[in-house]
Amino acid sequence: MTLAFISDYYRALQKQVQEQILGEKDEVILHSNTDELVEYYFAYNSLSPIEFDPNRDQTLEHKKEMRVVPARRREESYRYEGDLNFEYESIVVTFPILPNKKIQDILALQSSTYSLSGDPSVRVGHDALYLNIDIKGYGFKYDNDKVASEVNRGVDEVKTWIQRKNNDIVKENAQLEQNIRSFVEQRKAKLTEDTQRIASLVQKINIPLKQKENEVVKRIRLDPRPIVKKIKPNPKLPEEYVLDRSKVLDIISVIDNQGRQFEKTPKTYKDFEEEGLRDVILVSLNSLFEGKATGETFSNKGKTDIYLNIDKGNVLICECKIWGGQALYHETIDQLLGYLTWRHNFGIMLTFVKQKNFSKVLSDAPGIIQQHASYRSRFQQATINHFLSHHKLGQDETKDVEIHHLFYNLYTSP
Repeated sequence: MTLAFISDYYRALQKQVQEQILGEKDEVILHSNTDELVEYYFAYNSLSPIEFDPNRDQTLEHKKEMRVVPARRREESYRYEGDLNFEYESIVVTFPILPNKKIQDILALQSSTYSLSGDPSVRVGHDALYLNIDIKGYGFKYDNDKVASEVNRGVDEVKTWIQRKNNDIVKENAQLEQNIRSFVEQRKAKLTEDTQRIASLVQKINIPLKQKENEVVKRIRLDPRPIVKKIKPNPKLPEEYVLDRSKVLDIISVIDNQGRQFEKTPKTYKDFEEEGLRDVILVSLNSLFEGKATGETFSNKGKTDIYLNIDKGNVLICECKIWGGQALYHETIDQLLGYLTWRHNFGIMLTFVKQKNFSKVLSDAPGIIQQHASYRSRFQQATINHFLSHHKLGQDETKDVEIHHLFYNLYTSP
C-alpha cells in the first residue's frame, strides 16, 4: 500500500481548517484577536515535529525470546517435522521522545525524500520509539563487530528518517500558518462588509433586524413553561417557586458557551481577574434575561458573584474563582453554600485555571469535591469539564443542594 505524503496530508488539512473557520460563529471571528485565532487554529490542526527528549538517554537492551519458525522456512530435509520453536536474541534500542499526540499520523506519512530500502521498523510508545535488531536466530548469529555495525546503522537510519519527516513538517507548518492567517483576514473582511451592508439595508428599510439566537437561547425564550415552577400555595400563604432543573441545565449551557470562548483566545483574558471574567459572563446572561443577572448581590450571608433573579423567585447563584488548589476550592464551596438558603436547590461554581497542567486539575477535582465536609452523595461527571455533586446546607442539614462545578483552561505560555 502506498503511503500518503506529508504534503498530501497538509493539502487536505488546508480545506479542513477553512471549513472550521467558516463554521465558526460570526462574532467569534469578528471580535477575536487575529493573532490568537491563527494560533488557535494552527495549534489545533498542525503536526508537531518529533523531538528527542534531551533529558533522557538513548538505551540498549538485550532480549531473548522463543519464536516459531514455520516449516516452510526450514531446510527441506526438516520441513516434514513441522514448525520449530527457536530462541532468538535481539537488541532493542530505545529513543526517548517528547510526547506527541499525533505521532501515529506522522509515522504513517511519507516524507518527500526517503530511502528506497524502506522505512525502519519501529514500535511506537507514548514517549519513546523502539528499534528491534535481531542478532541471533534460526540460521544466523552475528559476532560483536556485526552487532555493533547493525546497531549503529539502525540508529542512523531512525534519526535520518525522523529528520526527513521533521523537515517536511516545519516547511508545511510555515505555509499552513500563512494560509490560516490569510483566510482569517479574508473572513473578517467579508463579515465586516456583510455587517455594514446589512446595517445600511436596515436603515433604508426601517425595520429592526432580527437577532440570531442559538438553540439553547431559543429553547429558554420560546418554551412556554416558566423558568420557575409555581407550587400551589396553601391557603392564606404566599406563593412559592422552585427552580426547573431542565432550565438550570440550559442556563449552564449558555455559561459554558462563554467559558469555551475564553478558552479559544486565552491571551485576551490573561490579565482578567475573577471580577472581569464574571462581568463578561454577566453580559451573556443579560442578553438572554434582559438585565436580571447581577454581580456582587447580597444573598443570605454575603455578596454573590452572579445572581440571576427571575420575577417572584431568586433562581440561580454562581461563584467565580481563579484556581488556587484544594484549600481555596473548599473555601469557595463554603462561600457558595453560605449564600444559599433552604429555598435554593442549585448553585454553580465557575473555576478558571491559569496554570499549567489543566488535565491534572480536572483529574483531581472529583476527589477534592467529594472530600468537602458538606458533600452528601451522587457525584457525576456531565462532561470533561463539568461535574455535579449534592451537598447539605450548614443551616439545614436535611436540605439537599445540587452544585454544578465548571472548569476552564485559561493558561497562556510566557
